[in-house]
Amino acid sequence: MDQQKLDRAIGRRLKTVRTQAGMTLNELAARSGVSRAMIGRVERAQSSATASLLNKLCAALDVSLSDVVALAEKPPERLVRLADQPHWRDPDSGYRRRHASPADAASGIEVIVVDLPAGARVPYSPWGRNAFTQQLLMLEGAIAVHIDAKAVRLREGDCLDFDVMRAVIFENETRQDARYVIITRRGASYGKM
Repeated sequence: MDQQKLDRAIGRRLKTVRTQAGMTLNELAARSGVSRAMIGRVERAQSSATASLLNKLCAALDVSLSDVVALAEKPPERLVRLADQPHWRDPDSGYRRRHASPADAASGIEVIVVDLPAGARVPYSPWGRNAFTQQLLMLEGAIAVHIDAKAVRLREGDCLDFDVMRAVIFENETRQDARYVIITRRGASYGKM
């Protein structure tokens, strides 16, 4: 899917989720910390949303980024072929994510494959409600994951278990691209790292 089509699909999906939640643009702006004007531009596909901005909107709407980027509006499937897996690229950092698992998988587990370019930094705000847990498995390269003030450096084969209740920054401090898998299980409770 080309970027303009993806921007339109993300905008439509965000607007649908917002209206289903019974939220006005003003309410979503107040809840997310994103301006009403910016939300309107994203919903109308007049602006490509960054990972950070989408994270704030998704947290305020109680949906995952995968729910918006995967654009799952059809019945759950057990199999999703590589060619059919939704891809999204953050226009700011060049961060690329591929939603590898079937949308609305019965297991409640989401598998996301991420390519983080050399020097890229992707910040996420903490989720206030309906937070979820994740595991990150490094496939190639190295990254630093900043959780609040603590930095955890990961190399190939390392696996980190963390939640989204605190600010998280994914940073590739190296000169080589990094690839990792994020595995999310919804509804799981979590203790502090």
